[in-house]
Amino acid sequence: MEKNVQISLLLDFYQKMLTEKQAECIDLYYNDDLSLSELSIHFGITRQGGRDNIKRAESVLFNIEERLGLAARFLKIKEKLSEIDDTIREIETSPDAARLPREIRLKINSILTAVEEISEE
Repeated sequence: MEKNVQISLLLDFYQKMLTEKQAECIDLYYNDDLSLSELSIHFGITRQGGRDNIKRAESVLFNIEERLGLAARFLKIKEKLSEIDDTIREIETSPDAARLPREIRLKINSILTAVEEISEE
């Protein structure tokens, strides 16, 4: 996974574990694509101070993820939901699907709805 995407995901999970300044700095740097010079102007610090702030925040995010693994579990669940969705859609579009009992077709629709709801959250 690209570092920018990984940091953004970790920030979504663990933002409250950072100081306000760290969270804002990481958000502006990775999500809003501000340069170190722009961050230094925004926060009234040196470029090196901005870089140090980003590195400390990254370290906190990676350490917390290493301990808790919530983002990795989220990605794995999302991947498995996608597999379930693909499998159910294969069943639904197979030539034999029309011969399935109504009860089974309703359960297939129920599973698809549940997967869709979970994926949206």
